[in-house]
Amino acid sequence: HDVPVTLLVDGIPHNFGYGRMDIQPIFPMEIERIEVVKGTADPRYGLGNIAGNVNVHTKQGGEDTEARLLTGSFNTYDASIITSHETGHFSQTYFAGYRTSDGYRDHSELKKGAASGKWFYTPGNDRLRIGLIARFFAMDANAPGYLSKSQTEEDPRQAAGFAGTDGGEQENKHGSLHLDFRPTRDLSWSLKIYAQNLRRTRWARWGDDETQAERFSDDYQYGAISTLSYDLNDGVMARLKIDWGLDYMYQNNLERRWTTVDRVRQDGPIRDWDVNKYYWGSYVQADGDIVSWLRLIAALRMDSLGGSYRNRLAGRESDMLDLEYIWQPKVGAVVTPIEGYSAYANWGRTFQLPGTPQLFGQNAAGDPIDRGLTESTNDGWEAGVKLSPVAWLSVRAGYWEMVADDEVRDKMDGTGDYINAGKTNRKGWDATMTVRPHRWIFLWGSYSHTEAIYTDPGPGLEDRQGKNIENIPDYTAKMGVDVEHPIGIFSSVWLESQGKYYLDPQNVKQKVGDFDLWNLSVGYKTRVATLGMEVKNLLDENYTAFAWNDDHGFSPGDARSFYGWICVAY
Repeated sequence: HDVPVTLLVDGIPHNFGYGRMDIQPIFPMEIERIEVVKGTADPRYGLGNIAGNVNVHTKQGGEDTEARLLTGSFNTYDASIITSHETGHFSQTYFAGYRTSDGYRDHSELKKGAASGKWFYTPGNDRLRIGLIARFFAMDANAPGYLSKSQTEEDPRQAAGFAGTDGGEQENKHGSLHLDFRPTRDLSWSLKIYAQNLRRTRWARWGDDETQAERFSDDYQYGAISTLSYDLNDGVMARLKIDWGLDYMYQNNLERRWTTVDRVRQDGPIRDWDVNKYYWGSYVQADGDIVSWLRLIAALRMDSLGGSYRNRLAGRESDMLDLEYIWQPKVGAVVTPIEGYSAYANWGRTFQLPGTPQLFGQNAAGDPIDRGLTESTNDGWEAGVKLSPVAWLSVRAGYWEMVADDEVRDKMDGTGDYINAGKTNRKGWDATMTVRPHRWIFLWGSYSHTEAIYTDPGPGLEDRQGKNIENIPDYTAKMGVDVEHPIGIFSSVWLESQGKYYLDPQNVKQKVGDFDLWNLSVGYKTRVATLGMEVKNLLDENYTAFAWNDDHGFSPGDARSFYGWICVAY
């Protein structure tokens, strides 16, 4: 359930050292917009950009203040405030948010808080913009554990009997410098330099017959991202933009584990890894309108990695595998024969690294393994159409496919060695539509159908041949209706739907995980204040939010819940 995408916040990578993205530190009030790029055709990012990227842009600048208070089911309380001020060429923005909740299930209490400050200076000629962003986040949460299917049906609110002290803590610190410079009308340069610390402790027990473990990770990340753009308007082509990007990241990741009883450590660590990784990448992209109806994009990215790993328990240290040059070509085209009617297609390659410690030529026991391992490749393509024949209607539909090859896995011969083997194929189609039949009414919807298959699982895993990959739903969909009357009344009704998925790679066990959740929001807006109420899971459906094991791996979703809120802006 870790998503293979790069998460960025204001253009800065925000993934844990082992790849997991985490959007929890960003409160909704601070978000201005979210950009999602799906697929393999975006050359801007390399590490973690396996199936796309998500860039969260937060609010900056202006001359206003907004505060929001929310309360609701499960003793949930949420308070957020953001304020921005501009004086001459200097702008400053401050945000603070705090949330606490008992949670739907027993032993699922949550407390989290975040704060940020943004300071930017723009001289009078508007060619230069310099800024500083600082962030802090802290969270303390309990975990109710996973249930069996029968327990979920009998009492979904209960916590697993073995999970009475499960939970975790997290603390993030971030600082970044931002520079945007436009020396000429056609040339621009962007530079971001950052440092951040992501620290996480988790206590988890997975079953009655297992012991609790404390999992601690401490990631220090330092990096820089540079983008130079040149708009070439010489009359030969309608439009041509050349981008050259260069980025660097250094990580020091400490990962330790202990056997615990009710969060009390028993003896010494059972895992003690010290990982140092450096990574740099570069790309060049040409994006141009050859003629008025034809846009072509071509890009080439290269990534290089190095570093070292020390297994302190085994007393063994080793360098990273030879991954000096990872080349990733990308191409795309958009054809617009008539205004409002477009067809598009793209193809690209991304990569996925072996996990630690295999990335450094060791297995989990600290024994040497084959250092001939390489990254796995992901080749993906997409083709579709975008239609907007009138201002009030927009439709997009596309078919896509991604093939992952040479995935790193156990050799399955009892030696503990690893190999590049196997191939998987993911394909599907997506559709989105927005309709505004009246200036008060907005209808929207999206649907994504996915088929993911083990096409060649490799030696020792022949029973997976042709089977569906586990934990990938048949489809996901979201659709709704928004109504906003000029007198200030507004409402939304929307449906979140998901299909079933297999829990095992052999597809022997039953499929689970489907749900259809209706939600409702109503409110009234005045010049300075907005009052609102939301009902989540309106029809009170019993459903599984996530499942990973057919015996004791079910996590029940929240029952019907009510929330009221007030937002004041001035």
